[in-house]
Amino acid sequence: MADQSRSSLNRSRRRRFSEIDHSFGEHYHFRPRVPFISFHDRLQKTRLLFSNTVPIIGGYSRRHHNEEAAIGYRYLCLRGFVVQGSLDPMEPVLDHVFRVIDSIGWFYTMMHVHRFCPRVVREFISNKPFDDEGVLIRGYVFQFTSAVINRLMMTPAVEHSFEWKDVDLNQAISHLTGDQCSRWTGFNLNALINPFQALYRICELNWLPGPESDSMIKNRLRLLYVVAKRKKKLTLVFLCMTK
Repeated sequence: MADQSRSSLNRSRRRRFSEIDHSFGEHYHFRPRVPFISFHDRLQKTRLLFSNTVPIIGGYSRRHHNEEAAIGYRYLCLRGFVVQGSLDPMEPVLDHVFRVIDSIGWFYTMMHVHRFCPRVVREFISNKPFDDEGVLIRGYVFQFTSAVINRLMMTPAVEHSFEWKDVDLNQAISHLTGDQCSRWTGFNLNALINPFQALYRICELNWLPGPESDSMIKNRLRLLYVVAKRKKKLTLVFLCMTK
């Protein structure tokens, strides 16, 4: 009876992503079911969230901080957005991954969020290096603080942050690879065992890119180790992981 119940739960979990929204033509999206908020409602809530915290710094004519940022934007316009990775929501290994995500409170990830407008993404990338306090987008400075991100991602409030960055890297690598590797030197992501292989891919897709690739990988491994050794719910937001 327990096996039947678990099988039914797994099918239900995969069914979250089985309903496809064809309103975008060939560029379809997997449309999650409840309890996830609709795209339109989320858009309105996001606009309301920023309406009182986004100062105007020069009107709509100022799209970039300086000429260097403008050149960077034009350069990005010449490049297409390449899909760095993808996941098949019907993949059986994701059943275990979803159970892990649910058990620690990460029931809302970027797999459930519509993509941003490419032009806005290009402005974000080209302007971000020139403002430590926020990001200039369409003439406004958006303050992407951890509190704002947590509210956007509907993350429950926490009294203190979990110190996952202090995890010993070698210990994390050893556990996540089933003792196939014991240190960073010689480590390869292909050495990750399941479900950590699939969980890493979800983590990677939800992680804002940064200039230091090795540093990002190391921090992801530390984070996954904490997830693997979890004893209680963790309220972390993938989008906050920028370094």
